Amino acid sequence: MEFKEGIRRHPVIAAVRNEKELKRLENSRPQICFLLFGDINTLPSMVDQVRRMGKQVYLHLDLAQGFSNDRAALKFIHREIGPDGVVSTRTHLVRNAREEGLFVIQRLFIPDTMSVETGKHLLKQSKADAVEVMPGIVPAWVYDELRRKRELPIVAGGLLRQAGDVVQALQNGASAVSVSGGDLWNLDLQMNP
Repeated sequence: MEFKEGIRRHPVIAAVRNEKELKRLENSRPQICFLLFGDINTLPSMVDQVRRMGKQVYLHLDLAQGFSNDRAALKFIHREIGPDGVVSTRTHLVRNAREEGLFVIQRLFIPDTMSVETGKHLLKQSKADAVEVMPGIVPAWVYDELRRKRELPIVAGGLLRQAGDVVQALQNGASAVSVSGGDLWNLDLQMNP
């Protein structure tokens, strides 16, 4: 199953921050998990654990401990840990990870109008496969602008605390949302056919 299919099945991505949330993931609806914790020693078993649950797993490179920011680390992650993909805010890591054959989600922070233009420029440079926009509550025009040149899956992440926040982000144009804590993972949302 690929990323687009996973978010089509259930547009809520489980952003897992700790062991307790990892345990809650097993009996939850999300098809996709963003691992926001772990280190070089624990990530191989955590990735295997998520895979045994039948879910896709994406490592947040900026939050994983024990790795450098170079190609050797990306090769190791791809070959030895084997996630479905990675997430990062760092354009050079996104670009290098793509060149190493990983599916890459570039995380962008959008606090103002100028950062939308910067984000578009970064996405053009990195050639990311998908983008995560933070905070998740942004106007619809932001999603439209980010998709203007290239049709990318866009994940809304951050500051989504209630079901209404999730629904609003999806209505504004997000393809999916990433939320932590588990309270919103099993939302019953109308899926697109």
